[in-house]
Amino acid sequence: MRKKIFISYDKDADVMYLSFGKPTKAEGEEIDEGIFARYKPDTGELVGLTVINFSKKFGIEPKEVTIPIYT
Repeated sequence: MRKKIFISYDKDADVMYLSFGKPTKAEGEEIDEGIFARYKPDTGELVGLTVINFSKKFGIEPKEVTIPIYT
């Protein structure tokens, strides 16, 4: 099955969102300082990551991009 990773960046908030497949409602758990894993509440499947203060952590300001992946 072919999935896409959707990556978006909110420059004003300095937050990077990564969604594995189409963005969906999820529950978050902080797995490192300012990094949250997002899971489907019914299955526990990892559906994305949120990184707060992204440019401060990594020293770059990304642009929105979609990267195809195969699973």
